[in-house]
Amino acid sequence: MTNVTEYPPATRDRIRVWGAILWPAFLVAGVATTVFFANIDPATLRAQTLPHAPISREAGYAIGFFMFWIICAASGALTYVLLSPAAGRRRDRRDPDTR
Repeated sequence: MTNVTEYPPATRDRIRVWGAILWPAFLVAGVATTVFFANIDPATLRAQTLPHAPISREAGYAIGFFMFWIICAASGALTYVLLSPAAGRRRDRRDPDTR
């Protein structure tokens, strides 16, 4: 016997959309962080931008990763919004009578 929670279709669609936005953003943020910090030391970056902030090198890596993740997720979310049909124009494209 399994205890599987069934979500309504609207909730499943919302979860699927968030997964489709956040998972690729996570992967790209990992690559972007690797490339960025292979060339720039977070301690040097902190010394040049926020010299009085007590930010460790590891915290700099984490902050950079989350910033890249937010930017990539925002890009994916904007793409989703731009590709979504307008609320007043939604119709089934397979049904020729609604055209």
